[in-house]
Amino acid sequence: MKQMIRAMAGLCLLAVSSAALAATTLTGLDFRQGESGELQVDLTFSHGVPEVRGYRLDDPARLTIDLVDTANQLEQRRMELGIGGVEQVTALEAGSRTRLVFNLDGPLPYDTTQQGDRLRLSIGGGAAVAPTTAVAQQPVARQATPAPAPAPASGRPVIEDIDFRRGEGGAGRLIVTFDRAGVDARVREEGRNRIVADIRDVELPASHDQVLDVSDFNTPLRRITPRVGRDGVTFDIEGSGEFAMLSTQSGRQLTIEAQPVAQAERDQRVRQQFPYTGERITLNFQDIEVRSVLAVIADFTGLNLVASDSVTGRVTLNLQDVPWDQALDLVLKSHGLASRQEGNVIVVAPASELANIERQEIEARAQVETLAPLVSEYVEVKYARAEDLAQLLRGGDGFGLLTERGRVAVDQRTNMLLIQDTADQVQEILRTLDRLDVAVRQVQIEARIVIARDGVTQQLGVNWGVSSSRPVRGVFGSSTRDGLTFGDGISLNEGGRVDRRFTERSTRSGGLAVDLGGFDNAVSTFGFGYLSGDILLDLELRALESENQSQTISQPRIITANQRKATIIQ
Repeated sequence: MKQMIRAMAGLCLLAVSSAALAATTLTGLDFRQGESGELQVDLTFSHGVPEVRGYRLDDPARLTIDLVDTANQLEQRRMELGIGGVEQVTALEAGSRTRLVFNLDGPLPYDTTQQGDRLRLSIGGGAAVAPTTAVAQQPVARQATPAPAPAPASGRPVIEDIDFRRGEGGAGRLIVTFDRAGVDARVREEGRNRIVADIRDVELPASHDQVLDVSDFNTPLRRITPRVGRDGVTFDIEGSGEFAMLSTQSGRQLTIEAQPVAQAERDQRVRQQFPYTGERITLNFQDIEVRSVLAVIADFTGLNLVASDSVTGRVTLNLQDVPWDQALDLVLKSHGLASRQEGNVIVVAPASELANIERQEIEARAQVETLAPLVSEYVEVKYARAEDLAQLLRGGDGFGLLTERGRVAVDQRTNMLLIQDTADQVQEILRTLDRLDVAVRQVQIEARIVIARDGVTQQLGVNWGVSSSRPVRGVFGSSTRDGLTFGDGISLNEGGRVDRRFTERSTRSGGLAVDLGGFDNAVSTFGFGYLSGDILLDLELRALESENQSQTISQPRIITANQRKATIIQ
């Protein structure tokens, strides 16, 4: 409370000092609800009504009234209203200008009338927009039968042609041609599906003053609406879907292109080109202290502000509808300042001062780490070699996880690690070991060494079978005999076709469907084919082992991990 009283006292002193330089002073502000439900605000001045300038902002809905060459002697800086869709009013003073900012529930009309040394401002209800206060209003749709555009005899540039084309990759391209070069055109994106092109001080012939429906071109753009204003022409371009906007101006032509892109690509491009995402704000101050601007931004965002004693200087701002974080960044950069946000608190100080603070914090953390107690942890390694992981922790390859005080030991018998380090570092090491100590794929290599006579080639048999996760048809074979019989009642007839369908029960557990052992009058030929991607075909050729014909000497096998070389030696 004491801080608020001191702040109000400081504002009053500032108002008194600036009143001497201003032509008049705002001494009173009274408000009431009118007969039509509108808000009526009566402003009282000491030496007549000053020049009034105003503009509206649609998002967020606000009305700003600037009183030129006017000092502020209001007792309250902010007043809650709650009348006619007007929530509150804030009075700000910058240099010789006083600004009144009205927070609205939505876009509302307003009107101003002078009554001696009093100025009445009517907001909402049946009020009409005062023609003398439309300095920077948002574009407003015109009536269905607009008045004809001013004649080109004024000497201003004229729009000669408006053309729309479909470019490569489905891009929509708007081409505006002027009668001369050097036209001031400013193109910006508003939201995700809207492009606004403000062309200052130009004329639009009546033949081009019409809405263009370009939805049939199958591009991201759907509608182009030109709007004629006192300051020039504004093109309101509506789109759909995700697109990237590119505008170029060369000679007498302005080209606006919308290229369709994916959602992720658009978001990434927007973040790279324009990293500011704060709520939009309007600032218009002449020769104001940097501390005052920071206070206005903090009040707008609802964040707490801490400014260093080294924050000094004055600045002149005229920012219209820009993100507040961009406005803050511009103010800080213009005076060599930097900011750091911690929760809902913004700390502002010279960049060198913040760098020193961060360096001191790092040194303090290093000292705490040096004095922190050590803890021990036993880790059982399940799949990897404990020695390999210990080498990784020690940093044998140039990257280690242990601190200067940390140690690790290996128990070869139990394949365990004994780790000793600070508590935070031990937790980090455990998370790393969980990612490294995992099972890897293994490969089994098997060989059979057999002694056989020359005649063994006439006594070969075949084991084969088929299994499927769904019923199948079309298993073919051929034979010199009358047919073959499979296990589980499946038979192969003389024509080589399976008599009935395979089902899940057709796969014999523990063996193969066909077992043709070697015999004296063996099958001369047998053909088979791969069935489909979800059917398993088993094939096993086996040399007949019988007395005095063949002998298996050895069946060596070895299992090795993936990416490890292994060899079988007999």
